[in-house]
Amino acid sequence: MSPDTERVLGQIDRGEMWCGPDAARAIAARHEKAYGAVFGRPAAEDIDAARADALAPITGDGVE
Repeated sequence: MSPDTERVLGQIDRGEMWCGPDAARAIAARHEKAYGAVFGRPAAEDIDAARADALAPITGDGVE
């Protein structure tokens, strides 16, 4: 294992970091409480359109 892997696994073992499905649910619940039900949006019908919408604020005009 790399030193980084050993460090992260040690943090998990010591309880310094929380990971896994329960952690993901807790984080999602906190975000939903703070920002609204953004996780309940319908899935994108067209992945290319969804990607362009996501990149538009970064590129200024979407992806060509």
